[in-house]
Amino acid sequence: MLALALVFLVAAAPVSAREPLMLPVPDAIDGSRVFVALAPDAIRAIDVPTFVSGAAADRQMVGDEHVLGVRLGGIARAYPLGHLSAHEIVNDRFGDTPVVVTW
Repeated sequence: MLALALVFLVAAAPVSAREPLMLPVPDAIDGSRVFVALAPDAIRAIDVPTFVSGAAADRQMVGDEHVLGVRLGGIARAYPLGHLSAHEIVNDRFGDTPVVVTW
């Protein structure tokens, strides 16, 4: 039986570092070859999200489109799952509070 392992490299670089932290990739895991599917930063986060009004969203989205909703401190936002599937991470702020939304 052939086993295949895909490794997704995710690492946070120290704030003071100029170069991203690179994790070592093993040649094999339990005898199975390891293939790197995505390089670090291959999927870019949304760092400055923009939002539209509910009426504009009604015009842009289909009726059964799924969203991930977040409500914090009286602020409510909806993140379409189609966008989250493509970017996976949204770095947002609710007032002075930083929030990471992920899917």
